[in-house]
Parts: sequence; structure tokens; C-alpha cells
Amino acid sequence: MRPQRRKLLRIGAAALAAAALSACRDGNDDSRPTATGASPSASPDWHDAKSTGSGTLSMLSALLGTGELQDRYANNVLTGFFGTSAYQMATTYTTSDKLPDKILTALTGGILADVLMPEYGWLHALRRRNALEPLPADLLADLGVDERFLPSCRIDDELFGVPYAMDLQVVGYRVDLLTQAGITEPPKTLDELREMAKQLNGEGFSGFDPFGPGLVRTWANLVGAYGGRLFTEEGDLGFNDGTGAKALDFLAGLVNDGTADPSSVPGTGEPRLIAQGRAAMAPMGTATWDELNGAGLGDEAHMAFFPMPPGDAGGEPSILRTGTVLSVSRQSRYQDVAFQFLHYCLEDQPLSTTAAMIPAIPSRTGLLVTSELSSNRIANAGLASIDHAGVMLGGSDAWLDLRPVVEGQLRMTLEGKQSADAAIGNLARVVTDSKNAG
Repeated sequence: MRPQRRKLLRIGAAALAAAALSACRDGNDDSRPTATGASPSASPDWHDAKSTGSGTLSMLSALLGTGELQDRYANNVLTGFFGTSAYQMATTYTTSDKLPDKILTALTGGILADVLMPEYGWLHALRRRNALEPLPADLLADLGVDERFLPSCRIDDELFGVPYAMDLQVVGYRVDLLTQAGITEPPKTLDELREMAKQLNGEGFSGFDPFGPGLVRTWANLVGAYGGRLFTEEGDLGFNDGTGAKALDFLAGLVNDGTADPSSVPGTGEPRLIAQGRAAMAPMGTATWDELNGAGLGDEAHMAFFPMPPGDAGGEPSILRTGTVLSVSRQSRYQDVAFQFLHYCLEDQPLSTTAAMIPAIPSRTGLLVTSELSSNRIANAGLASIDHAGVMLGGSDAWLDLRPVVEGQLRMTLEGKQSADAAIGNLARVVTDSKNAG
């Protein structure tokens, strides 16, 4: 258990700093965001809003999973903005699985935090519940945020969030192990991937580990490999066009082959199978780089990367886009200051610092070259193939209703308890019911 220590961060008055940082430092899920009231009228210019007035903003985030990271974020990011004003930030940190409920509960109670950090792809769902304030049209004008991350942040031509710490999921493979098996290049189709995996499989060793990044993420990536999307650009149901069932059948085939074993998934905090030397190939995101380096596998002699290959020859490979976005609550008392804070978060030093801490790809991808992440080969491989990053989690107002049940339905198929078609049918009904409920 992390010691309950407090290092006061001087951001204005000491009393307010202590109150703000008690939430920011604790890391416990019991802390509550500062209560906020109805939104006031916007000031004429948000660009320097923190120079006028005072108060305590609140932020709700699942981005930083440890107390150490939360401390570093407070000291290296928050101070750069709040240290020169009479405003403070009180942050509530929670986990990704609890964040939706916390947002909706706070929204209902009228105490939703000023600044929210939902996962990429959630904005449609939160907009449906009237939780988000549209952002100023010129918020990103001088920042150079990568346009390829922006479409899902715009709804009806309004910006409801800005991409922050992003990720692109690729497949990593052990070059040395494939070479020893006589395999000299990565697979060109999913069928080739499965055959390679069976060839590489061994006692206590997986040819392909689909579970490392999480079952839902791998399934979504495979949906993209079969040419599908979870939802259409309009937010309508997309994975029930046959691609969702094909992706799930592919995973079930790996399990039936003995290539992928759900029971071999490492426990929380343990290195992934490929970093342990117990798998030859696996989907992975940017944060896996530290594990690979720590295991002495980061060099080109050991690891290389490719997009998830297409389901059929002539198809397009697939990369899954995930990450965290920054948004402002409609209930915020300090919307102009929150807008200015979002702009600050995307400036050179704050964004590079945050991305390196996680690690993740900065939404201003040009910063990757000069940041601490420049040597992260997973991030660079993802960006090299970003044009294939057409699939993401979310993108529909039904996502928050679907998200809690997806993994359970997928696992029932992998356990032989229902067919892939049945699982996809059940998930499609959740989406339809959610849409019908309004």
C-alpha cells in the first residue's frame, strides 16, 4: 500500500493548495471532485482567463494509475499552469472501469468536475447525456494537433474534446524466434498469422498472445482487419455486419488450436507474456515499450512490429486507435479557465512531459521526434502506419451501455458456451436497446 503522505504543492494560497492536492495525491477512489454549480456566461476572451478571479477547479481522470505518476503530474504539469494564478486544481483519480459511473453519478448530482479525461471514443456517449461543453473554435488554432485524431472529437461540427495522450496498437513479434523457425517476414493475412502462431507454439509458450492488451481491444482490432468498425461514422451499429463474428471466430480458433490460452494471462502488474519470453507475437501499445526494454528485447535484433494483417488477401491492415481526451464539463463554474488549461496541456512542455510519463503518443505527433519518446519503437511503428488506424473503441452514444458487457460476451464464446454469432447478436441488441432508450 502506498504511504499516505502529502507533499504540498505551492499553487497560490497554502490553504487552498492543501485542499486541492489532498485529492490529487491520494490516488484513492473515494475522493470526490469539488462541487460545481451552473455554468456562468462565457467571458469575451478565454485565452487569459486565469489572470482574473480565483477559485478551485476540479478534474476527474483515469489517466495516471499510480501515486508516483500523480505526484509527477502535479509537480511537472499542473504547477506550470496554476502556479502563476489564484486558481487551484483538485484532481480525483479513478480507474478506467469506474470512470463512466463516476461521470454519470456526478452529472446527475450536479457536481461534475470542471475538466474530464474520458477515453478516446466516449465523447458521443457523454454528449448524448449533455455532460460536455463545446470547446472554443480557436482552441487548437496555434497548436498543430494531428488531424487524424480529431474526427471523433467533433460532433455536428463542434469540438467536444481534444486528443491528449494517444495510442496506436500494433503487433510486435520476436524477430530472433521467427528467424530460428525459418520465418523471415511477418504475416500478410490473418490466416498466415494463425499458421505461424501454430508453428511457433510450444509447451508453456504461445505463438500469438491476443490477451496482452485486453480481449476487447484485440477483438476490435480484428474487426478492423476484416474491414469493419464497431460503429459507423454516424455512430450507428457497425460490428454486426459479419466482421464482428469473423473477428471473434478467429480468436476462438486460436484458443481451440491451443495457440492462445486465456488461463495464461499474467496477473495485474506482471509483464506481458512476450516480455517474459513466453510468446512470439502479440498486439501491444506504446506503454509496452518499457517492459520490452526492461527485458532486454527492445533492439531490432529481438523485436519488430507490423499492423494487424487483413482478414483476406488484398484487404487493408488494421491499427486500433485508443487514448485519452480532454473535455470541459457543462456544469463547470470556471469554463474559460478550463478552456485555457486544455490549451496549456497541449503546449510543448506539458504535452511532451505527460506523454513520456505514461508513455503515450502526444496528439501533436510532431513532438515525438524531440521528446523522450523518440526511441519508443512501438510509438514510431504505430505512427508509420497510422493511415490504417480506422477502428477505435466507442464512437457511439451507445458505447457506455455496451462497454460493461462486451468482454463477458466475447469470453463466453472463447469458453465454448455460445457461438460467435450469438455473442454478436447479444451485443447488437444492447446497442439497439440503448439507442431506443434515447
